[in-house]
Amino acid sequence: MTSPWWKTRRLIALIGAACALSAAAADLAAAPATPTPEGVRQVAPFALPVSEYLSPAARAHVQAEVARADPLAKADNATLLQQLPAIRADTERWAEEVIAQLRTRYAVEVTRERWNAVSVLRVEPRTRTPEQARRLLIELHGGGFVMGSAQSFGLMEAIPIAAMTGMTVIAVDYRMGPEHRFPAASQDVAAVYRAALTRYAPAHIGLFGCSAGGVLTGESLAWFAKERLPMPAAAGMFCAAGDARYRGDSRYVVAAVNDALLPDAAGQLPIMEDLYYGDGVDFHDPLVSPVFSDAVLRQFPPTLLITATRAAELSAAAYTHSRLIDLGRESDLHVWDGLGHAFHLTDTLPESQQALRVTARFFSRHLGLPVPASAAAR
Repeated sequence: MTSPWWKTRRLIALIGAACALSAAAADLAAAPATPTPEGVRQVAPFALPVSEYLSPAARAHVQAEVARADPLAKADNATLLQQLPAIRADTERWAEEVIAQLRTRYAVEVTRERWNAVSVLRVEPRTRTPEQARRLLIELHGGGFVMGSAQSFGLMEAIPIAAMTGMTVIAVDYRMGPEHRFPAASQDVAAVYRAALTRYAPAHIGLFGCSAGGVLTGESLAWFAKERLPMPAAAGMFCAAGDARYRGDSRYVVAAVNDALLPDAAGQLPIMEDLYYGDGVDFHDPLVSPVFSDAVLRQFPPTLLITATRAAELSAAAYTHSRLIDLGRESDLHVWDGLGHAFHLTDTLPESQQALRVTARFFSRHLGLPVPASAAAR
């Protein structure tokens, strides 16, 4: 499938790059990498080949993505805001073809509904058992809290997961920035979850999302805790973490690999999510970044984190996993080498199918179902 011109590394592209050495870079490479008293290292340029662990299909995909340029890789938020209407329209047009292809590979039915006044898409597998029909997964789409929809990025996750698990998946059209600000999305997810609780037992409900949707999964769990709602049986934070800022080593390394904006000396980096969070948000507030609250994390259900070594969220996902484990919670972390942010949305790659099987096994197990044949270990 063909990615839109602006999306290649920002959203679902497989990420890879090779750094070219200039004369100045060569001088830096020759100099010793002396750390500052604060432990900051100046890293010499180096060539990064495509991972030898990738499948042939993934290798070809990465090589094709490297050849494309991303005009927004170094765009500031003012530029993003100016171009946002066109970007949104482009996303939805591009997704139509992707979703059409998915529906030829997975036997599902999709219907539009409203749950507590929130628009959702219900994705129903055509073949399933009565027990599978009594389970529900709630999907939260990605798009930096400013773009995408249940119809586009939402169905790219919901369709294969519904087909592979046999469960109903509800993809949520939550409110986004800049038209709406935090915590509008969390409130919408809570409204949908309250509606779900009138139809399903909490032990039969799972919650998951990718990228912004993965962040929103953690934020929603924190919101459920605040509202004293029963927790779902399991959660999936894919290409995301419990820290909405995505800090740590990978934030720097992946930006350098992708020739994207690097954080400044204080670790600050303008991100499109700022158009949703605004200027006054406290990123250490557990309703924004639950990783910073022991009390909130202790209420998390079993959690699945999926990421990759060329994804900016890798460090934050690893930190979220370690925090959950340290607090005695159940957490599974799966990392794929050589791939980038949201790689599993390109479902034709063998690595993406692995991630989808991991997801289907995880939710089936925690929602009290046998592992479906489509997700069985190879």
